Amino acid sequence: MPSWKPWGRAEAAMETLARKGFMLTVVVGVVLVLGLATTLQELLSRSPGPDWMGPPPSFRDWFPLYSGLIGGAATVAAAWPGTPPRRLALLGPVAPVVVVAASVALWPGDHGAYGYTMSILEVFAMFLVANLVAWHASRRAAVVMAAATTLAILSQALRSEGWGTDSVGWMLLLATLTFLPGLVLRWRERERTWRVEEARREERLSLARDLHDVVAHQVSGIVVQVQALRHVADRDPAVVAAALPQIEDAGAAALAAMRRMVGALREEGDAAPLEAHDLAAALRAMEEPGDIGRPRVEVAVEGDLGALPEETASAVLRMAQEAVTNARRHARDAALVRVELAADASGARLRVADDGRGGGSAHGPGGGYGLIGMAERAKLLGGSFTAGPAADAPGWRVEAELPAGTAGDGGGR
Repeated sequence: MPSWKPWGRAEAAMETLARKGFMLTVVVGVVLVLGLATTLQELLSRSPGPDWMGPPPSFRDWFPLYSGLIGGAATVAAAWPGTPPRRLALLGPVAPVVVVAASVALWPGDHGAYGYTMSILEVFAMFLVANLVAWHASRRAAVVMAAATTLAILSQALRSEGWGTDSVGWMLLLATLTFLPGLVLRWRERERTWRVEEARREERLSLARDLHDVVAHQVSGIVVQVQALRHVADRDPAVVAAALPQIEDAGAAALAAMRRMVGALREEGDAAPLEAHDLAAALRAMEEPGDIGRPRVEVAVEGDLGALPEETASAVLRMAQEAVTNARRHARDAALVRVELAADASGARLRVADDGRGGGSAHGPGGGYGLIGMAERAKLLGGSFTAGPAADAPGWRVEAELPAGTAGDGGGR
């Protein structure tokens, strides 16, 4: 069935806008245009007759429209991509301030039976810019914006006698609800930032331990070899010459591991070495027969795992453990989690897949930050990492390719 080309072009245009940061501006603009159209339709369709109980027609009827236009322009400017927080803090109060100014201008006029009400355009402009400020601006700017918006809502009492002191509580509640979406978005963004930083900190500590283990092991071997050669150097120089290439290879491997990992280590602390382990045995130790509510875990290993550098083997084990843990926690109705590892001279290829229902392994709120650590491990070793719903099967799939060589380390710096 051929695709509908106009819709395809529109979808591509939306992707381009989102990539360049203009999607929020477009959404804000569309909402304000709808508010403008509604306000104009209400003004132009108004036909006061003998039974008209509102304010008598006058030039004041257009004040809410003018106020909404000014506030809407400030809101679009505030939503423009790249607007710095300081400019946002200055643009935000424009919308409520002009609403207060319009209310003061409408106050002396004849209000009729029910007076003037805020236009939809004024309401939309204040709501949008208030949430933008609450979301992205500083706390001081948010407090100033809250005060200006509250004052603007209370100024409705100047437009209509129906909003008196008995309605102050409702107006204050409305002012509070105006900011609620922006405050929620701000809190979720800060929470996510904190969780990401916490995951990175834990991953750095883990990498520091791995680096300590790998380098300490390799350097210790060099020291032992050199100490042994000191005793035989005078009697058998040929033995020394034969051992030098091995010492050089061990030193180069330790230096390569340091170059791959040291850029990620920014925190000091005691580094407890990991216990030595065999990768194949450690992977097979994760196998489980399964039970009610717990999927079966199978492990398949191919190739020569002993040829992998220690930092690569350690990364494979940690990534496999994290992926299996995620599958157990988040895969809905999964019966099987399969771990597959293939290794050769070029590196290791790891795949962890479950058969959960639909997107069953998708992580819920607050979850999924283990993926950040796995991706960071793969990146530091010069490999690749992907995670997501499987395209050709049910469930979730984690795949990683880690190189075994040191080609990416190059020469010295």
